[in-house]
Amino acid sequence: MFKNLLVILSILPLATSVFAQSYVQVATGVGYQNQAFYRLSDDNVVQLPNESWDLAFSMTGQFNVGIAINESTTSITGAPAAELEIYETSLTDFTAEMDTTHLLRRLLNDESSWAEGGALSNVANPADPFDFGWGSYNPVTHTLYGTRVFAAKLRDGSYKKFFVASFDGSAYELKYANFDGSEEQNISINRGDYGENILAFFSFSTGSMIEPIGSWDLVFGRYLTKLDDGEGNILDYPVTGVLSNGTIQLAKASGVDPIGVSYETYADSLDSRLDIIGHDWKAFSFTEGWVIPTDLVFFAKTPTGEIYKLVFVDFEGSSTGVTTIEKTSLGVVSSNRNLSDNFTETALFPNPVSDNATIVFSAKQSYKNAPVYIRDLTGRILWSGQTMIEEGFNAISLDIPNLAEGMYLVSLGFPQDQFSLKFIKQ
Repeated sequence: MFKNLLVILSILPLATSVFAQSYVQVATGVGYQNQAFYRLSDDNVVQLPNESWDLAFSMTGQFNVGIAINESTTSITGAPAAELEIYETSLTDFTAEMDTTHLLRRLLNDESSWAEGGALSNVANPADPFDFGWGSYNPVTHTLYGTRVFAAKLRDGSYKKFFVASFDGSAYELKYANFDGSEEQNISINRGDYGENILAFFSFSTGSMIEPIGSWDLVFGRYLTKLDDGEGNILDYPVTGVLSNGTIQLAKASGVDPIGVSYETYADSLDSRLDIIGHDWKAFSFTEGWVIPTDLVFFAKTPTGEIYKLVFVDFEGSSTGVTTIEKTSLGVVSSNRNLSDNFTETALFPNPVSDNATIVFSAKQSYKNAPVYIRDLTGRILWSGQTMIEEGFNAISLDIPNLAEGMYLVSLGFPQDQFSLKFIKQ
């Protein structure tokens, strides 16, 4: 379990704030047998065994309807790990009998966001703004209806077919059964039951939801990511690392002095992608064991503006699954940016962008000729245009100009009432 090792209060000469500094340990257990959900504000941690859940449903935002899968596996020396496998299938009718010939490809999360990067979400057609992967949005009923049947190979080797029948803004309706249709079950997952929880977890093995775990910022554990095997082949490889909850923002500072590095230098690099910390803050040496760079720092900003500096100082590997971090609270950083409360549920996809993208959002107020700008990260305007904004749901297609590869900002609306989204041009 997690525990505080040391708490030191120090007054930094740069400011009048008192910064709280502590060394904390987060443990995932022997062989990384658990996932550890950690909260920055009070160092609270909740551990869930790897086998305790299979699907994670997004619980916040009208269009944040991503469904991720549990990629965690326990590291067992000399034995294959018991893992969950989820497949896209050729079926769209849940009542049809299924067998393994209907399995098309294995699906994995892509670590971009819980809302868009979940395995059941990233099968969406990027050219269709109403396709959310597992289902399609009906703008008349404002409901998502299931369009794809999926298959699950559980950790015990048994198979289930499943279908997310609908999401009406308040509840998901999930159906699952054996391949031949026997033992069909219907589960209603109501967002109102989960309060501040970002995700709700479901287990095929128990046929029930996991008890809500409360708020968290970072999850420590195992997941699959794409790595080069050294011979030019890209493999989906199990790694041990840290993913964010998608609502905090993180920035990575490498090649720096951990004591003297300034948050302000990296404030413009903050990103909500889940794997900013990821797995490569450590490396294994056959002579030294696990080695952590001494010039690496991460900054975290919560939705309420609290800033934390995180320095990884130790990793004990599979023997204990313990990670030690030096955490410094930098207080609340204020911003003069005028944020709009007119626009909600904002998103841009696909991201990275090649030629065009779709911006989706809801608006409380309509505008006839709302400006649209594309800027570089220095704020320089590279392209401008206008668009019509209607009250309610909007999906706007945007042709991306001929830009060099890199990161940019697109803003929509008037200066006193606008929102901005980051995107990567590829």
